[in-house]
Amino acid sequence: MKKVTGIGGVFFKCEDREKMRAWYAEHLGIHSEEWGGVFEWRDKTNPDIEGYTAWSPFKQETRYFDPSKQDFMINYRVDDLEALAAELKKAGIEEVGEREYSDFGKFTWIMDPEGRKIELWEPPKGPNKI
Repeated sequence: MKKVTGIGGVFFKCEDREKMRAWYAEHLGIHSEEWGGVFEWRDKTNPDIEGYTAWSPFKQETRYFDPSKQDFMINYRVDDLEALAAELKKAGIEEVGEREYSDFGKFTWIMDPEGRKIELWEPPKGPNKI
């Protein structure tokens, strides 16, 4: 079983989200909506399949990264969230909070040994999507 297949997103806290969004847009060309932005790409082995990596600044006071004390969180893409979560549980790694299932895919969270929260994401399956 493949475990992590790539970076699904990069999320970070900042004092002034609008200022950060404007700075990144002006100086690095990263344009984003209120929720953030995406980098679109195509699968190496099958260019008909589209994918994306999310990028999002969060308000400094967000609770989304809890219980981590870090100012960033990385979202990793996975092929089979259920199977990976079962493997992690066998290894003594517990999920943080409840799994989420939505139109955006399946999500769960774990903590690394130094207390960084990690988001695991299985994108929705479908024609031309990974």
